[in-house]
Amino acid sequence: MCRYQSLPQPLFSSTGLGWRGLVVERYEVPPCELPDLSVTHHIVEFASQQHVSLGERPDWRGHLRPFSKYPGTCCFSPAGIRPKLRLFTQTNVIVCGLDPEFGEEVSKELDSNPVAQLRVQTDIRDESLGYLMRLLENAAKSGEPSDNLYIDHLIYAFTLRLFSLGEDRQFTDLPQGALPTHKLRRVIERMNADLSIDLDLKTIAAESGYSRDHFLRMFRAATERTPHQYFLRLRIEKAQSLMKKRSLRIIDIAESFGFTSQSQFSRVFRRVIGVTPRQYRRDIL
Repeated sequence: MCRYQSLPQPLFSSTGLGWRGLVVERYEVPPCELPDLSVTHHIVEFASQQHVSLGERPDWRGHLRPFSKYPGTCCFSPAGIRPKLRLFTQTNVIVCGLDPEFGEEVSKELDSNPVAQLRVQTDIRDESLGYLMRLLENAAKSGEPSDNLYIDHLIYAFTLRLFSLGEDRQFTDLPQGALPTHKLRRVIERMNADLSIDLDLKTIAAESGYSRDHFLRMFRAATERTPHQYFLRLRIEKAQSLMKKRSLRIIDIAESFGFTSQSQFSRVFRRVIGVTPRQYRRDIL
C-alpha cells in the first residue's frame, strides 16, 4: 500500500505481522495538501476524530469543492490514482488497504464480480464496517503476531462488508443450515491434527468443501462458535491435560500449542476456563 506522502509515519501498522490480503495503519493527518497519489491497494479510511474535519476535494469535473468529514464515517477509493486533497483541520484516520488480488480471490468464491463494481464512495455510514476496522486496528496496535484464524476471519468479514456496500446481494442460493456432520468431523479432525500450528481460514474451509463465506456460517450454525473460538478451545482443553504434568513448564505448554507468549496463553486460558494456568495447576495438584 502506498503511504501518504509528506505526512508523518503511521502511529502503527500491521506491516510485518504476517497478515495476508490487508494492511491496517493509523494516521494523525495535520492540515495539508495531498497531491494525486498512486496506490496499489483499495483504500478505506475511517474518521476516528471527535470533531468534524474540513477540506476540499475534486468533483467529477476535477474542480475542488468543500467537504466535511464526520466522525465515524468512512470513504473508499479503489486502487489506482487517489485524487488530490486539501485538509484544513487535523484528521485522525484508520486506513485499511485491501490487496486487489485477495479481493478477486474472495470475489470468485462468491460467484460474482464485486471487485469490478468498486467505485469511489464518500461519507459511508456503516457501523459494521467501522467496527471491523476498529477490531483490525486493535489487533495491529498490539504489535504482536496474531492468531491466523482470528485475523483471517476479520479480514474476510471486512472484505465481504466492503463488497456489500451499495449492493443488494441475495443469498437465497447459498447452502442453508449447519455444516453436515461428516464434514464437521473432517474439519475438527484437521484442527486436532494441527493444534501446534497456526491454521488459517482458507485451509480449514477447504476441508469442508465450501467457500470461506459458506463455511463460516455453516460452522457457526453447527457449533455455535466461530472456527477461531472452537480451535482455541481445542488447544486449551488439550493444554489442560498437560498441566497435570508438574515437570512441564507453563511456557513450554503454551509454545507446544502455538501460543506466541505465556501471557497470551494465560489470557486465552482464563477466558476459556475461568482461571489462570497457575491457578488451575495449583487447584488440581
